[in-house]
Amino acid sequence: MIFANPKKLVLCATANQLLVGVWHAGKLQGNQAFANNEAGHQAFAAFLQQYPSSPVYLIADAVEEDFRLESLPHTTGSAKQELITRKLNQHYRGLDYRTAHFIDRDKDKRKDDNFLFVAISKDDFLQAWVAIIKAQEAQLVGVYLLPMLSQVLMRQLKLTAPHLLICEKLSSGLRQTYFHHGCLRMSRLVPNVPDGSGQLGYFYLVEIEKTRLYLMSQRYITRDTHLNLALVSANGSTQQISQGISQEQGLNCSDVNLSSLAKTLGLPVPLLQEKPELMHMQLLASGHFVDNLAPDWLTKYFQFNKLKQGLAIGTALVGFFGMAAAAWMFKEGWDHKSAFEQAQQDTQIQQHRYDEAAKDFPVTQISANDLKVAVELDKTIAAFPKSPRLMMQVVSTALAPTAQGTLDEVQIDRLHWVLTNDSNVNDQDKFTPLPVATGSVQTPTNALPPADPTKLIEVGFLTAQISGFTGDYRRALNSLNQFVTNIKADARVADVTVLQEPVNVSSFVSLQGSTTDEQSTQKQPAFFKLKIVLKPASDVANVSGVQP
Repeated sequence: MIFANPKKLVLCATANQLLVGVWHAGKLQGNQAFANNEAGHQAFAAFLQQYPSSPVYLIADAVEEDFRLESLPHTTGSAKQELITRKLNQHYRGLDYRTAHFIDRDKDKRKDDNFLFVAISKDDFLQAWVAIIKAQEAQLVGVYLLPMLSQVLMRQLKLTAPHLLICEKLSSGLRQTYFHHGCLRMSRLVPNVPDGSGQLGYFYLVEIEKTRLYLMSQRYITRDTHLNLALVSANGSTQQISQGISQEQGLNCSDVNLSSLAKTLGLPVPLLQEKPELMHMQLLASGHFVDNLAPDWLTKYFQFNKLKQGLAIGTALVGFFGMAAAAWMFKEGWDHKSAFEQAQQDTQIQQHRYDEAAKDFPVTQISANDLKVAVELDKTIAAFPKSPRLMMQVVSTALAPTAQGTLDEVQIDRLHWVLTNDSNVNDQDKFTPLPVATGSVQTPTNALPPADPTKLIEVGFLTAQISGFTGDYRRALNSLNQFVTNIKADARVADVTVLQEPVNVSSFVSLQGSTTDEQSTQKQPAFFKLKIVLKPASDVANVSGVQP
């Protein structure tokens, strides 16, 4: 029989045959039985070749099993594993299929751990099947005892009696499994079940009594213990037997019909009636795993395949996240490139707008750096309680065009502004600095405190020159006189003194140069210097129409 795309192979080995089921997505896709002989072994080997990568789960329905209940000191980690291994070697040295099933922990002061040590004492019926699985390098996940899956079945059926004996009629015989408060204690398989319905009831009655006596001998129960019996069947065929046992022996015996559970799990009831082991195989295929009895060397191909799958998944995840990171970085780069191009376009637009607006700007010879320095100086001057603004306004007013003409040739080189109480101060004198706007006073330690700035006199020393001077001394003197006249005409000015004229008019100075070649004569710059004294602020305020 050929099955398409199986996901799991679940095997159930008995003394006479091997039942194989193929499950896909939790549903049984097909089953096949192989006899425990040479022909069956060859057929199973050929069947197994069709599923080289499918995981294999092997259930052992053994006649010779051993169950031992032990209490061990509570430990964890490697100490716990070492203690369990030592106890397994003590009970089952030389046996391949063994395990320790944890039950619970005591509630007394020591709080010991209770374990059920389980082993298959005679595994001849498994050797041929395991050898084929090993030769085919099949992915054997583990070997499991059928009674342990009966514990899963009990929980699925919600049987909660404290002392429960489940009787299952299987292909291998009558399986009787005892549970104490839902935990497995022992199991017993009786082969050669009679076919006749009349003999079957007596057979059940005799074997149940044998099991009851065995439980009493092992002190699992006493003679007065109320033992509950559950006869499991696929279609309720054990109902009459359970009624007879209840009437004759006075035991609480009930019939458990698996048809409802089989329909829930997707198992055909007629098929389950023919092969009852399929119920345990279905539970294992559905993910209800129990303790594994197989040694590590037997499951190495499965572990190696898991490692390969883990590496493949890890590689795929790394590749996926790498691609995602690359895509994210590409998107970020693309966004940055788009933003850069957009910024370039915005810059060009703003530059175009600036160029269009700059066409209407007045033409000026002052550079941007000079304008910046002027603004910074204005901020510095504004920090003082009194500024040379008024002196600058006076000079600017004198340079403005009037009816008498313009003074474009007058070029200001330096303006030294002084705030003092002495109108006879000289340009080279050093003065005590005034307090800044923050209120701090910067004076020498031996100096007197400065006077009130509002009551001091503003004195300005103006150094200028006649720009473009070509030797026309009369014009230079006229420009100077006109400039001085304009300053004196300002109502805010108290006095103007010419400290230096652009031309030395003294009669003691000798004349040099050629009168025939005017351009060959080297011209000296026409510098002049003025001293401007402003009126006090109170006098300026009284002048009509003039603001200080």
